[in-house]
Parts: sequence; C-alpha cells; structure tokens
Amino acid sequence: MNLAYVSPLPPLPSGVADYSAVLLPHLRPHFSRIVAVVDGYAPHLPLGLVDQVHDASQEPDWWLREQAVPLYHMGNHPAYHRYIYRLLQRVPGVTVLHDGNLLPFVHELTLARGERSAFVREAGFERGREGVRAAWDSLRQALPLPPDDYPMLGRVLRASLGVIVHNRYLYERGKQVYPQARLTVIPHLDLMPPDPNPPPRRDLKASLGLEPDVLLIGAFGFIAPSKRLEPALRAFSRLREEFPQARLVCVGQVVEGYNFRASLKEMGLEDVVRVTGYVPMETFRRYLRAVDVGVNLRYPTWGESSGPLLRLMACGVPTLVTDAGGFAELPDEAVVKVPAGPGEVEAIETALRALLSDPQRRATIGEAARAFIADECDPTRVAERYATFIRATVCGSSM
Repeated sequence: MNLAYVSPLPPLPSGVADYSAVLLPHLRPHFSRIVAVVDGYAPHLPLGLVDQVHDASQEPDWWLREQAVPLYHMGNHPAYHRYIYRLLQRVPGVTVLHDGNLLPFVHELTLARGERSAFVREAGFERGREGVRAAWDSLRQALPLPPDDYPMLGRVLRASLGVIVHNRYLYERGKQVYPQARLTVIPHLDLMPPDPNPPPRRDLKASLGLEPDVLLIGAFGFIAPSKRLEPALRAFSRLREEFPQARLVCVGQVVEGYNFRASLKEMGLEDVVRVTGYVPMETFRRYLRAVDVGVNLRYPTWGESSGPLLRLMACGVPTLVTDAGGFAELPDEAVVKVPAGPGEVEAIETALRALLSDPQRRATIGEAARAFIADECDPTRVAERYATFIRATVCGSSM
C-alpha cells in the first residue's frame, strides 16, 4: 500500500511538524511507498525517509494519477493547514485530528478575509439552519460563536474515511458532532530522542546560564492566555519567600497581542522569571531536561494534546496539568492535576509547594510519568496502530 503523507513538516515551526518528523520513520516499514505532500516549501527530511515530495501548490491534480492513501494531519494553524483542509474534502482519506476546536481556523479562512458568506456556510454545514441563523446573529452582534456548540469539525469528520484522535475526550466530541464518523484513539508519541546517559540537571542548568542549585520550574510552548500562566505566576509569587532559590522559565514565543511581560512587571517577577522566546530544538530539549517541575496548564481545552507535556513526562519531570479535557485522562500518579476556575491559583500554589519541598515526591511522579510515556507512546507501537487502522479503514473491515 502507498501512503500520501499530508502534513506540515520540518523546518516549519509547528508541533504537528515535530510530531510527523518522529512518526514518519516508524511508518516507513509499513508502506511500499510514501509521498510527502507539502505546500510551497522544501521539507527537511532524512535522505530516503520518503520516496517523493509533492508540492500541492504546483500540481493540485496529482491525486488523479497517484494510487496512494492520503493520511492528513489536521490542526488549527491557518498557514500550515489550509491546504490540508481543502485537500481532504476533495480526496477522502484518513485524518489525524490534532485539535477539537477548528473555529479559530475557520474564522481565519473566512471572516479574516472578508468572506462573511463563507463563514455562514461553514456554520450551516456544522449545525444546519440553526448554524446559519447563529452565524448571521454573531456577525450582526459582533459576538463570537461558542466553540462548545460550533467546534467546526463537521467537514473534517464527514469527508474522512476514518479519523485518528489522541484521547477519549476528543473521540466523544467527534461522535457528538457526527455520530457516523469512523473514529479511533491512538496515543500521542514520545517526541524525545533517547538519551541513555543524560547530564545531571545541575550541569544542564549551568549550561543555560543558571545557578546549578536553583529549583527550576518550566513552562514550554507558545505563551498564550489559555496556557494559564498568569495564575501560575500569582501562585509562584506567593512562594518566593518560602523558596528563594526557585526560578521560572517560559521557553517559547509570546503570541501576538498578549502582553505577558506586563504581568511579570506588575507582579515584580522580572528578576526570577526568564522568557526565552523561540529557541532552537536542541536548546528547547536542554531546558526540558534541566527543569525540576513542569507547568503545562490549559483552559479552555478542546481535546488537543500537548507535545511539550509529553516531552516533560518522557524526561521524568513531574508536571502540573489542568484537570480537564484529554489531560484529565492521564494517570493520577504520573501528573499533578489542578482544577480550573475558582481556586485555581490556590491549587497551583499547593501543588508547587508540595513538589518544591519534596525531592522524593518529584522523583516518584517523574518516574511514573516516564514509565507511562514508554509504555503508551512508544513510536514503533503507535506506528503499528496507525498502519492497522489505515488498512482496516481502506479495506472496509472492522477494528
């Protein structure tokens, strides 16, 4: 069987591109031929990993000649997934749904371009006449559609022969939107390269310009309001006197329009919080291995997975997560769950205090996290499940 692999790929700065870079080598043995389908750039892939690179922007009708099953990776970044959204509607295949809320994506595809009627059509496709009325009302009143009611998953689910998701929460969300969808849950991937002899955390901290003895808390990925870093900052500020050696590092870019540094200044945390901005992957991994505690909160959440969280867990870092969506499905012994909503700051403060004050607790949770990733997210086993589902879907058999 031939596979058309339709996804963002390196060097694009995308979590889905990172995911694909890890998955592709493990899919290679399961298919006779793999063609990477990109949109106007040359991917950085090891020689021989794919048999061909096809640029969909140059030859859109290539599909009519190539006998390959499409595997689409659908996320919510307009620049990277626009061509995928259009292709999967033209040529049905198997889709990996990385996000349970495509409303912002559809907004960028339509309203951001001044295409009000196109936005209304998308809402109508999602919810019929009710969706059309709701979309026109939202435009007249300048109010957004509620993503709980309008996740804009309908086109993807209806067009796809089969859909892969990474957690039960998104599976159920998909079934609510389109009960007839052929869905399966396949765990996310261990994205960290093996390192049998990692350097001590003290050495890694020193290499990053930090004092070796600091207690380092880390948050990774894009910095946005939904990452709940402001509640985390408030909790951290309450612990400064109790843990004067504690530092917080935010490794990633601040999203446009979010004045995160103003919050640091307001709370007087500029001297104990480092915001790195974008860093190369090697530096990103060094920070992951250096931190003592991870913070990976997210609310609201729509069933998306978090690459940084899985990397932290693979490194044996005890990490705080929001007890919601797919994150609530993680084993209680492998992460520290905190509630969203009222009491969030106090819950984060309590969780951080328990971890910062108890090295053995950090080690126990970290080892449970590492074991979970090794058992559930092994790339070889994940790729086998992909291949099995793709074949069963194309051949029409049951799983």
